[in-house]
Amino acid sequence: MAQFASSSRWLRWAPPAVATLLVLASLGVRATLEQQEAWARAVAFEAKGDTERAVEEYRWTLRWYTPWGPAVDDAAAALVDLAQRHAAQDPETAVQAWDALRSGLIAARSLYQPHAELVDRASRELPPLLVRVADRRGDRREPAKLLVRFQADYSRPVGVNPLTSLAVSAGFIAWIAGLWFAARRGLDANGRWQRAGWQGVGVAVLGFAAWATAMWLA
Repeated sequence: MAQFASSSRWLRWAPPAVATLLVLASLGVRATLEQQEAWARAVAFEAKGDTERAVEEYRWTLRWYTPWGPAVDDAAAALVDLAQRHAAQDPETAVQAWDALRSGLIAARSLYQPHAELVDRASRELPPLLVRVADRRGDRREPAKLLVRFQADYSRPVGVNPLTSLAVSAGFIAWIAGLWFAARRGLDANGRWQRAGWQGVGVAVLGFAAWATAMWLA
């Protein structure tokens, strides 16, 4: 009987555990595949000399960030290389590359900021380049004042909001706890679905919605 009761407890744990692993695995697989496809497109565009489209695809490579992603570091290095190669003669392209690096990594943040040092570097490199672009386009504002303005714009904090991090964590915990509660309390001794089960499902759905929304807003 004790062995049967132990097996029954494990079986109740199985559905939420499997559901959680499947959702997380599917999200991770999709992000990794999208990242690799964006990287392949970027490399192909750069080989053809289409720098503008290559920069955009490198940006998308960064946006599909995963901690194990094989292409993120390569995309970041490619954007830094493009920015440095074009800085002297083509500041417009250099601005596009640094901006793609910065915005792509910021869009990838969740509980932490990936490659925060590169975000900081891009924020330092962009203001003087933007001043040069403005001058090349006939902007008559004083360069020194324009530089101060751009530096102020890019010095604003871009880290992860603590409330967003809290929402991500709380949503994930509620999601898992709701599934666990539904599996543990959803069925009575005769195998009939109880009200407590629906309550657990409701908590899980709300938790998942909160987690997904916070991840999107991060």
